Amino acid sequence: MQLIIAGFHRSGTSLLSQLLHSAGLFVGDRLLGARSSNPYGHFEDREVLRIHRGIMRRHGDTWHVDAPFGYHIGPDHWERMRELVIDRDTHHRNWGFKDPRVCLFMGAWKYVMPDAKCVIVYRDPGESVRSLEARLADEFNNDITRKRRDLPFFTQPDLGLRMWEAHNRALVSFAREYEDDCLVMPFTRLTENFPVVAHLNSRFGSDLDPVSTDTVFDPQVTSRRDAAQRVHDPVVQRRVEETWAALEELAARTDT
Repeated sequence: MQLIIAGFHRSGTSLLSQLLHSAGLFVGDRLLGARSSNPYGHFEDREVLRIHRGIMRRHGDTWHVDAPFGYHIGPDHWERMRELVIDRDTHHRNWGFKDPRVCLFMGAWKYVMPDAKCVIVYRDPGESVRSLEARLADEFNNDITRKRRDLPFFTQPDLGLRMWEAHNRALVSFAREYEDDCLVMPFTRLTENFPVVAHLNSRFGSDLDPVSTDTVFDPQVTSRRDAAQRVHDPVVQRRVEETWAALEELAARTDT
């Protein structure tokens, strides 16, 4: 099985990848290391991350993508994607990867591996943005490079929400086109000891070890927003609400 684990930053993709890794899914042998915001690791394949960053850098983009954008993928990156798929297929029966940036490249990966399945995890936008704010504030205060790169996140109203909406809207479009190959689930599936792996096996006919979610979930490292998320632009609020409703609808159809 080829599996793409997709979701916006701070939506639970690291936790989901950790769970699936413990269930027998190969997620890479060179993974992004742990940070204070992800003390158990990101479970993020460095090669996949390099591919995505390379494509975005060629367009002059940072990770602050807050609107739909049609990326042109050059022959070199297509070749690296194909080589990665061939290598993983050769050495692993069940493998996958996660990187929040994959939200923007789902169609490209589906073209390279048409039989791939996808698990999309989504989280309340206010909680995702709050978690992102907390992580960035810590890094912002301790890294001069990040101060220059991530300053817009602290100076542009609604940037976090616009990013959440753009990434999740891209996932909605993909899941609507490939609904039979997608499992869309809310973050709460990972925090309430729902049998996620067994559910995935049932959905896709895979044979991962149905380990319990509580073997990897640590509530001490999961934050929640006590106050409502402030929204400056009513258009942003409307779009976020529309995208949230679309995710909930897709979950109702695929997460059964």
